[in-house]
Amino acid sequence: MPDIQKSQKAIREEGLSAWLFYNVFHRDEIAELVLEVPADRSNTRPWVCILFADRPPIKIAHVIEPAILGHLPGETILYSTREEFSRAVARVLPANGKVAADYSTGIPVGSFLDHGMALFLQSLGAALVSAEGLVARYLGTIDRQGRESHERAGGVLHAAIHDAWSKLAAAMREGRAVHEGEARDWIARRLSDAGLEYEGHPVAGAGRHTADPHFAVSGSGAAFGKGDIVQFDVWAREKSLGAVYADISWLGVCAAAPTPAQGQVFEAVIEAREAALSFLERGFAQGTPVRGADVDRVTRAVLVRRGFEKCIRHRTGHSIGTRVHGFGVNLDSVEFPDERVITEGSCFSIEPGIYLEQFGMRTEIDCCIRGGRPEVTGGERQTALLTLE
Repeated sequence: MPDIQKSQKAIREEGLSAWLFYNVFHRDEIAELVLEVPADRSNTRPWVCILFADRPPIKIAHVIEPAILGHLPGETILYSTREEFSRAVARVLPANGKVAADYSTGIPVGSFLDHGMALFLQSLGAALVSAEGLVARYLGTIDRQGRESHERAGGVLHAAIHDAWSKLAAAMREGRAVHEGEARDWIARRLSDAGLEYEGHPVAGAGRHTADPHFAVSGSGAAFGKGDIVQFDVWAREKSLGAVYADISWLGVCAAAPTPAQGQVFEAVIEAREAALSFLERGFAQGTPVRGADVDRVTRAVLVRRGFEKCIRHRTGHSIGTRVHGFGVNLDSVEFPDERVITEGSCFSIEPGIYLEQFGMRTEIDCCIRGGRPEVTGGERQTALLTLE
C-alpha cells in the first residue's frame, strides 16, 4: 500500500497544495512507483490521481478500467466521455495553491507529463509546478528495510570484487591468460549465488577499455595484460519488493605497483571522492542545506586543480533506489544540474572519474544520509590500488 502519509508530508514540506498524477499506457514510471499501480492492470484510458497535503486522495478512472486505482484510499470518480473527464478534473483541482506534476525542465528522468495535458490542466486554472522536489523526497529516500537490503547487497558486491581480483592476480602470477569476460563471469556467479539481481552486466575492464565510462564486454573481451589498469564496476540488489541497489567500483593494476602516471590519477580520484564526503559531513554537521550540484562542484574542483579538467566525462554521482539510477538527487552541476537538497534517507553514489586515452579510473562508494549524517556503505572504501603483490 502506498505511503500516503509520506506523500502528504512531502507535499507540505515543499509548500504545495497537491501532487497530480496522470497516466495512460503506464507511461509515467514515477506515478506507477509512488502509487504502486500494478503493471499488469489494463491502462488503455487516462486516469488521474491527486494527492493532497491534508486529506485523502481523489481518483478519476474510466468506467471500463475502474479498478486501476482501486487499491488506493479516497473517492473514485468514473468517466466515459471527454466531457465527463474534463468536468471531473476541473472539480478536483485545488482552487488555490500550486499543484505539482511529473515534469521537469532540468532533470530528464523526472519528466513524464505531456505538453498537451499540461496545457489542458492550465486551461482549467491549475498553477502547475515541477514535482521534482517531491520525487526526491518520496522516491529519492529509502526506509530502514531498504537501507538494510542496500547494505547487504553492498557486502556481497565488495566480496565479489575482491574474490575476482584474487583469482585474476593468482592467474597472472602463474602466467595464465584471463580475459575480461571471464572476470565478469566470476563476479556474476558470485552475485547469482547470493540471490542478487541486476540490470546489464558487471564490468571488468582492462587497459584502454577503462577509458570508457560505460564499457561493456563483447564476447570474451580483451586479455588482461602486464601493467594494465583494471576497472571493476558492480551493481545489484536483492530479489524482494522494495530492495535497494548497491553500486560500487574498485581499481587495480596488473603489476607490483602503479606507474607514476597511474598513481597520480588514482590519487586525484581518491582526493576528489574524499572531498565530496567531507563536504557532505560538514554541511550536515552545520545544518547547512547541501544540494547535489554543490557536491559535484566541490569534487570537480579537485580534479580541475589537479590538471584533469578535460578528462572529466560525467557527474560525480547518481541517486540509488530500487533502480540503480534512481529518481532522487544526483551529484551533478554540469550534465543536468541538480539543485535539489539532499535530505534524510537519501542514497546515492560518489564516483569521480578521470579518463585518459590509455586508461581511465573511477572510484565509487555508496552513501546514505542516516540520523542527519552521511554514512558510507558497502565495506571499506578503497584507498590504495589493488596490485599483484
